[in-house]
Amino acid sequence: MNNDARLRTGRLAAILLAAAGLSLGVATTATAQAEQAELNGFYDDETLEILTPWSPGGGADTWGRFVAATLPPYLGDDASIQVVNRPGAGGVQGTNEFELRTASDGYTVLLQSAGQVFPFMYGSQGVRYDFRHYAPIAAMAQGGVVYARSDLGIEDPQQLWEADNLIYGEVSPQAIGSTALAAFVLLDLPHQAIFGYQSRGPARLALEQGETNIDFQTTSAYTSNVQPLVDEGIAVPLFSMGVINTKGELVRDPAFPELPTVAEVYEKRYGKKPSGLAWDAYRAVLSAGSIKMLWAKKDAPEASIEDLRQAFRTARQDPEFIAESEATNGPYEWLVGEEAYTAMSSTLDVSEEALDFLRKTFRERYDANL
Repeated sequence: MNNDARLRTGRLAAILLAAAGLSLGVATTATAQAEQAELNGFYDDETLEILTPWSPGGGADTWGRFVAATLPPYLGDDASIQVVNRPGAGGVQGTNEFELRTASDGYTVLLQSAGQVFPFMYGSQGVRYDFRHYAPIAAMAQGGVVYARSDLGIEDPQQLWEADNLIYGEVSPQAIGSTALAAFVLLDLPHQAIFGYQSRGPARLALEQGETNIDFQTTSAYTSNVQPLVDEGIAVPLFSMGVINTKGELVRDPAFPELPTVAEVYEKRYGKKPSGLAWDAYRAVLSAGSIKMLWAKKDAPEASIEDLRQAFRTARQDPEFIAESEATNGPYEWLVGEEAYTAMSSTLDVSEEALDFLRKTFRERYDANL
């Protein structure tokens, strides 16, 4: 098993090294020329602020700081980007500030991550914003993996239904790990959930210590903290959540191409593709929890929105930018403009029926109110 894990790691490294060339190679000359269109010059000698509604150091803040460090050369002559942190209420406070107090002058964009999306999706009190009223700039859908302790004796996801007393640890029903809970609901997988962990890190430690036996981690956390457990024979990867591509389709995670998606596990288990309210609910939770995105005020100057989108279109055609992005963020696509909205549409346009299904299911299974 250890040798297999090392081989998989080697194959993944090779995939990461080749990904920039592969992603660029599929573009036609016409597409490449369109991606290199001229800017309006809105940000020449100007500073763009990225309002980040969390403290420095987290995953979303790191993503925003990558944009701030690498995008300015594509944004305009002597353009600069600054991250402005406005933490509070899990992201809701800063997002409310963007909605209520930020001018629509084009010089501030909002960074979106799971923290402020789940409260919006569930209609939580205190939310004053609606992402559907903003202009999508760019996004990235990042993945994650469900894995188990190896002493369960499971090496294939189909064996999960044979396991006794699966125990999963989570922060809260509205945390990013609720993506795993929605996957378990979709799969109709018997398990017990324990809430109250401070973050996904302590939840992972709970599995290491034997308090739980199945867990979920995002790509960066899995690569740095779980892969060593796999190499040591302590943990076994089972399936990925899948990622949403430019067409809004759920596809295999490019960081874990050897792992089936939750949809593939479902199809193998039940002999049909997933559909219905449980599938709609899963896709809504997945996009809410996995996509990081930049939004502008919809009534910002058109030139500012055009230049922001064009900067990302140009950057994603630059091998140097792609290489830096993959080293920092993983081998994930940059989605621009309507592509970004399409990726988020499962959350933004989720039906009340799917939300009611999710609320009822979480209440019945976990005694949790969404």
